[in-house]
Amino acid sequence: MERKFYGVYAALLTPFNKEGMVCETRLKKLVRFLISKKLDGLYICGGTGEGLSMDVEERKRVVETVREEVGGKLRLIAHIGGSLNTRNAVELARHAEKMKLDAVSSIPPIYYRIGFKEIFNYYKTVAESTSLPFLIYYIPATTGITLSNEDILKFLDIRNIIGLKYTNPDMYILQDILIKAHGKWLAFSGPDEMFLPALIMGVVGSIGSTQNVLPEIFTEIYKSFIAGDIKKAMELQKRVTIAVSLLKKYGSTEAWKTALKFRGIDAGYARGPLTKALPETAEKNFYNEWKRNFPEYLL
Repeated sequence: MERKFYGVYAALLTPFNKEGMVCETRLKKLVRFLISKKLDGLYICGGTGEGLSMDVEERKRVVETVREEVGGKLRLIAHIGGSLNTRNAVELARHAEKMKLDAVSSIPPIYYRIGFKEIFNYYKTVAESTSLPFLIYYIPATTGITLSNEDILKFLDIRNIIGLKYTNPDMYILQDILIKAHGKWLAFSGPDEMFLPALIMGVVGSIGSTQNVLPEIFTEIYKSFIAGDIKKAMELQKRVTIAVSLLKKYGSTEAWKTALKFRGIDAGYARGPLTKALPETAEKNFYNEWKRNFPEYLL
């Protein structure tokens, strides 16, 4: 599995128009931009991609559009969770297999107060509904679901689960899981600002939001680490930290889409209830700060 899944994946943004509909034209252009930057893969309809705000048919269409545009040039993972309906996740998993994607992934069930038994049954039902490899998406700060390492490792008993998309700053927990999995699992790093530390702790790559905006820096971090040039990787990681701090300063999804605009890529609007776009004054201030820090990554 590590020979297939590795490197830098963008947690793909989904462009919407002003009316809140998926804009396939913008989506295709964004995908072409990311292909040109030599990423290893895309993670479709995750939190960054606003998949949780889409219905099943919209998510299928986004997958189909991306799959068609990629044409085998990148590996593709579809996020299928977040709908509060296990049947929807199963339907999306089977659709991903039909579209010949490389893997599927899911957050645990959210909102309802459930225990580990229900979470385990959810993952078992969904993972075993397809022959595709399955990645657990572990992001406790967002989902509110924190599991012990002992419970996480019980997912080893489920067919098709190959590891984690680990979006959590605690690197000890990550490495402890990987050690105790005895080589049966792999992990991707989720927090963009923790990519290099996570590589040191054993991840095979990263899946994140800022990879849409600065794919070149992330691919260079990965290449430098693999080549043993840790000094260069450290300097590049500092730039990621600066970028993430700046993006967070100016908002959520709309900030990442605005930064792409600075690079000449129209990533459209965010869908409500998220803020559609930055106000004009905020965008101007953001641009000026971006220009100071990342002058080479402007249109």
